[in-house]
Amino acid sequence: MAHRTVFTDAVVFPVHDESLDPYRGYLVADEAGILLETGAGDYRPRSEQEAIVDLGGALVFPGFVSAHSHLWQSVFRGVADGCSTMGWIGKLHKRFGAAMEPGDMYAFTRHGQHDLLRHGITLVCNHTHEFGGGPAEQWQAALDGPQRTVYSFSPPLWLSADERLSELDKFMHLIAEDRHRLPAISVNTTALHSVEQMRRESEILRELGLGLHAHYLEDPTVAAEQQHSFDDLVAADRLGPDTVFAHFIHTTPHIRDTAARAGAAMVWNPLSNGRLGSGIADIPGYRAAGLRIGMGVDGQASADTADPFQNMRTGLYLLRAAAQDPVVLDARTVLRMHTLDSAAVLGVGHLAGSLEVGKAADFVVCDPPAPYTHLPAAELWPFAVLSLSAADITDVYVGGQRVSGGTADRDRALEKDCGARVSRLYSAV
Repeated sequence: MAHRTVFTDAVVFPVHDESLDPYRGYLVADEAGILLETGAGDYRPRSEQEAIVDLGGALVFPGFVSAHSHLWQSVFRGVADGCSTMGWIGKLHKRFGAAMEPGDMYAFTRHGQHDLLRHGITLVCNHTHEFGGGPAEQWQAALDGPQRTVYSFSPPLWLSADERLSELDKFMHLIAEDRHRLPAISVNTTALHSVEQMRRESEILRELGLGLHAHYLEDPTVAAEQQHSFDDLVAADRLGPDTVFAHFIHTTPHIRDTAARAGAAMVWNPLSNGRLGSGIADIPGYRAAGLRIGMGVDGQASADTADPFQNMRTGLYLLRAAAQDPVVLDARTVLRMHTLDSAAVLGVGHLAGSLEVGKAADFVVCDPPAPYTHLPAAELWPFAVLSLSAADITDVYVGGQRVSGGTADRDRALEKDCGARVSRLYSAV
């Protein structure tokens, strides 16, 4: 029985090391799926207990990370075109949420997991909702899913401060036996109460080791109200290295700089921000201020595709067009944002996000039809970001195990089940 798996003849993208360009080399993983060794050049077998996987010169990326997603939305693509965030919520959440039955949330979340995996996303922060089976079904899906999940628990936004804490207590009891199986857990802190109440909640979350994850400054129609409340968040101790702001578009210099000084992070979601007309986040300004930045494909009903290559390009092109400057952000930086930086934003950069010894052997293999072996190594960064798509993915590995063959790798039984459930919902509402 093989105790090590060696992946040879790979063009490895070292997103973690600014001094390195992509190189032809190999990866070695142990039985637990942890990288034991990486190196350039040919690999010389060292033991009969090694399984050799020849990648044939294909491009190998760290598994992509979506630092903000809503997996259950995967079955509702194309809804509410022409709506901003609040109108879109009305036509999705408010229309279908109350009609969901037991089993729906589990099936829909599994559909979303499978879809992200087909697109090369091996680590996801799943920001949950209370519909149907609520957190229990989404938690179980996280345990059963093939990729790594950071679970972001979201109590209903209309609850009082005391009711939120009651729901948190129920959730902690729900996950008590299996919490260790997920790399991290956070709580949606979007709902605002008094400063005292929010401070109390912040203290409890940190005592429990839970991160703070909030939708903030996304929709322009509520931006002024949220800008006004920002100093209350500061007073309530809701800013720190464990704080993640999803979207974070309509900031002010005060908000941007205060968040950066506190060590907080934001998740950039170019596809959904463009689709919903939310705006363009000032990524160059955030980087200059020192704000930590990750990327997410958001829900598949607002981004409508889970392709990280399309997400990177959309963000890159929007920034360049807005600035009328083709060097405002480069390809290498945006690739790191969707891998290592996103893992770091979620607090799990020590576990995933790059192909380094001691981290999980989570990676994506791409074999594009366009020639690339003639390119200088430095030009492989823009080649990857500007020209590839999820259609070029041939293999997805999690913990050294092949778990998907790319976009053509579909779960027909799951799709059929979800189709019947969605048809029922449309008939019911």
